[in-house]
Amino acid sequence: MRRTTVLLVAVMIAVALVVVTNAVAPTPADAATSVVTKTFSNSQQITIPVGTSGAATPYPSEKNVSGFKQGTILDVDLTLKNYTHAFPDDVDVLLSKENSGVNRTVMSDVGGSFPVNNITLKLDDEATNGLLPDNGPLVGGRFKPTNVGSGDAFPAPAPAPDGRKALSGFDGLNPNGTWKLRVVDDFPPADGGQFAGGWSITIKARVQQ
Repeated sequence: MRRTTVLLVAVMIAVALVVVTNAVAPTPADAATSVVTKTFSNSQQITIPVGTSGAATPYPSEKNVSGFKQGTILDVDLTLKNYTHAFPDDVDVLLSKENSGVNRTVMSDVGGSFPVNNITLKLDDEATNGLLPDNGPLVGGRFKPTNVGSGDAFPAPAPAPDGRKALSGFDGLNPNGTWKLRVVDDFPPADGGQFAGGWSITIKARVQQ
């Protein structure tokens, strides 16, 4: 009986060691992936109309993203470069990824009636500066995407705006493909302006090695 008990304990210890080893050992899939961050820029100026409300030119502004091998998005940041406008409260910005069904109104109805002149805005869900001001003046820097109010309309061809603002909505998607930025002035008479430096998108993704 004693020998049987000792043998049983030995077997149980061996099983436990196998379970622990399997729990901590990295899987082949984990070992074959890495996290990379890349920035893609479209430096073409986006011109916001003067005199009549509506879509900016070009509409949309596009950027093709590639080079992520079997990539999965972990984080997206958007930079709007050299922004000038006499009445920024009228400006709405929609970011979408083609064929994904996902879009985000990343900036809308912010800044009130305070003119902006050649500022750069970095939109980042994790920004410590918080949201862009609704009625206060805009200053350059890093802020969370901000969509004040609801019911923003973007002229065709554009997807129906989701209305949500967080860039985390793109997490989990394949980063490769065409990204589109749509800018509109939604209240006449349009005051005119531009993103003189265009825009860029920074993507962190897990990829296959």
